[in-house]
Amino acid sequence: MTVDANQVKTFLLQLQDDICQQLSALDGGEFIEDSWQRDAGGGGRSRVLRDGAIFEQAGVNFSHVHGDA
Repeated sequence: MTVDANQVKTFLLQLQDDICQQLSALDGGEFIEDSWQRDAGGGGRSRVLRDGAIFEQAGVNFSHVHGDA
């Protein structure tokens, strides 16, 4: 069985979107996003919700890195 890394990445990014949307709806706050790139390959999205009605702080992060360390 061959796994398509792009399909997995797409699925996980959508999952991150869904989780953040659900938490925002529950909490009433909004996530601040920081997208980043790694020089050696890959990147990610960090999302943080602060000072919400329920959560003092919540993070939902995704990273997809590759290449040399």
